[in-house]
Amino acid sequence: MEYISASRLKSGMVLSGDLIAPNGRFILPKGARLTQKNIMSIKIWGVPQVPVAKSPELASALADEILFSSSVLEESRKIVLERFSGNSPRWPVMEEIFNVAITETATRLSEGAPPPQPGILNSRISEIPPDASDKVDIEEILSAENGLASFPDVYARISEALRSPRSSASHISDLVSKDTALSATLLKLANSAIYGVPGRVDSIFRATALIGGRALSTLALGVSAIRLFKDISVKWVNMEYFWKHSISVAVIAQILASKKNPRSIELLFAAGMLHDIGRLALFRHAPLTMSRLITVAAERKLPLDVLEREALGFDHGELGGRLLEGWNFPISLTESIRPHHSARDNPKNCSAAILSAADVIASVIGEGNSGSWHIAPLPEETWKATDLPVSVLEGTAQQARPQISEIYNLFRGE
Repeated sequence: MEYISASRLKSGMVLSGDLIAPNGRFILPKGARLTQKNIMSIKIWGVPQVPVAKSPELASALADEILFSSSVLEESRKIVLERFSGNSPRWPVMEEIFNVAITETATRLSEGAPPPQPGILNSRISEIPPDASDKVDIEEILSAENGLASFPDVYARISEALRSPRSSASHISDLVSKDTALSATLLKLANSAIYGVPGRVDSIFRATALIGGRALSTLALGVSAIRLFKDISVKWVNMEYFWKHSISVAVIAQILASKKNPRSIELLFAAGMLHDIGRLALFRHAPLTMSRLITVAAERKLPLDVLEREALGFDHGELGGRLLEGWNFPISLTESIRPHHSARDNPKNCSAAILSAADVIASVIGEGNSGSWHIAPLPEETWKATDLPVSVLEGTAQQARPQISEIYNLFRGE
């Protein structure tokens, strides 16, 4: 039986065996002729390899399996080595991430897209005076952000409902429905590739039935928090890059969660959206210092969180976790975000480990960045805490790519 990568499928190909999703869901029977809609569903469900009958279409696709010219691979490896600070990794999970990085970069180059871009700082960085700096005090930032935070009334009610064991799904859907803009965004998410629902979800009540009341509430809190920062204007920072990275982490985190514990996908999606919210606060309150740290991190070929801890005594994960804690977010969310750059020290925190892994994979895919050009190492202990095999990484990257584009456009057009 011939198998072909899901990324190489073409309309008209015929299945040579039943097609089953990784979670056991039956998708299509043997003998089905693929359509573009089928192919999209296959990618959404994360099927890495598909059994296809021999045909001219298959021969053409298999010829395409020699995907990259030697020159493209050489250029991709050069770019990836630079992002890994010139060193090939020496432990299994990072070796696989290194290989995925080469494939992802080569795919971009072959499709005529630019390689991952290093510059979250825009050209106006040269305007910063050489001796410019900000006063950075974590307690002052927390106090200022708590003063600035202006959540809609529905936020407090949803937050209260999450803390109450007696809240029903219908009660939560009624609460969410009172905020028209929030409802519209959540319905778009419910109809997105994240869930792959065959029919249209046209009401918050149905979305609650599909997703679950508490899961929908977690998404609602995440969307509400994002709104606080959506219009932030930082003179020297490309915010489009930042939001693309945040959405990438959200999508990848929920894909990884679906392979381990499907009940946690909304938690990990919301955590992914908010994982760098502490860095947003630093951009808002200490733009000069953060711009300098981004520049120095690139010069020293270090991840930005390392420079944050060196210069500030804390990193954006700690700040973000404390911000969400002050806003009464669920502890499951705050404790996923707070240690996502120190997950190796919390071997029993599976959610933080998944978020940490998603952050690294998102950097590899290269859709935006939040300040770090160089790939942060994913410690072996952190990956072990996810309880996932290394073999899921390549398929996760392939599955994430189309979803990232869809979800980013969803939020951009909100």
